[in-house]
Amino acid sequence: MAGEIPSKRAAAAADGDDRLSALPDELLHSIMFFLMARQVVQTSVLSRRWRHLWRSTPCLDIDHGEFNRRPDVWRRLLDFTYNLFSKHSAPVLERFRLHLGASYNLNAVDDWVRRGIECRPAAPEITMSTDCQLTRPLLPAAACRLTRMRLCRVRLEGSFTRHLRSGFPVLEDLALARCDCLFQEMVSPTLKCLSIDCCGCSSSSSSAPRTVKAPALASFRLIAATNARRDAFLVVGNGAAAGGSSLVHASITVSCGDSYFVDKSNKTMFTVLGSLCNVTTLELWRFSYLTLMDVTEKFPKLHNLTTLLMGKCEMSLQFGILRVFLKNIPSLEKITLKHCKELRY
Repeated sequence: MAGEIPSKRAAAAADGDDRLSALPDELLHSIMFFLMARQVVQTSVLSRRWRHLWRSTPCLDIDHGEFNRRPDVWRRLLDFTYNLFSKHSAPVLERFRLHLGASYNLNAVDDWVRRGIECRPAAPEITMSTDCQLTRPLLPAAACRLTRMRLCRVRLEGSFTRHLRSGFPVLEDLALARCDCLFQEMVSPTLKCLSIDCCGCSSSSSSAPRTVKAPALASFRLIAATNARRDAFLVVGNGAAAGGSSLVHASITVSCGDSYFVDKSNKTMFTVLGSLCNVTTLELWRFSYLTLMDVTEKFPKLHNLTTLLMGKCEMSLQFGILRVFLKNIPSLEKITLKHCKELRY
């Protein structure tokens, strides 16, 4: 019996038996999950078994980069994407990713987003190389399965926050990167993880920070650029009168070592930290001690904070900045310093 198995395999190989194609559609679709859209379509030449399999794949990953080395990049991308959506037949998508370069036709992009979202993806991801205002970035009818969403360099108007409030009943994970956020308030009853990376507002006349109201929020990450007031987001009304009882982890990063929190007259840092007063684990990156000088008496009390990480921060002489935190964090149990430097006068 032991000698029969190799001989059977050898016979199967000699007969050209395609064991990979013998796998069920679900497993083959799992393989396609790791391929970009153009690569998925190219699997149709492997064998008869694969000829039409790509049409039912539950994941579409359209990337402008797949066509960068070919002449007439945009025309080829237009033709490919038109044929892709015309022949793709999966009623539901698990993932829809659209990543576009600098040159694009807004009407075409709008149509691609509409077609992708109509397939009710659980995890859409839209990345633009420059700010793009989508007229129909999301459809309420497609929101019932949406649990995770990633948007990069997309212009978001008030309609986005209206859908966020009531149109996404199962959304738990939202990441916004370098988006133009034309709204003052973000409300979600289901959101658990929120990441905001250098998102500003190009047309708002208000200098007040935007607010986040998410009673289920457990993780909050903010990376802020140069304009503190326009880039700041405050977590308010989150299960407690001040801060959120559900908030476990928060991270605040000053991008590129700019002047976001360096100006002593700028009290935005204290407002941001004060909105996180019930957080238990906090990370602060690229903070400067100059931020705390002369205003330490206004430093917010972080009563529930037990774990603090400070990364690439400028510390005062003899690390006096730690005394400020120890004075205002009565429950602190652990401090971690990563690549911090002592500020000498």
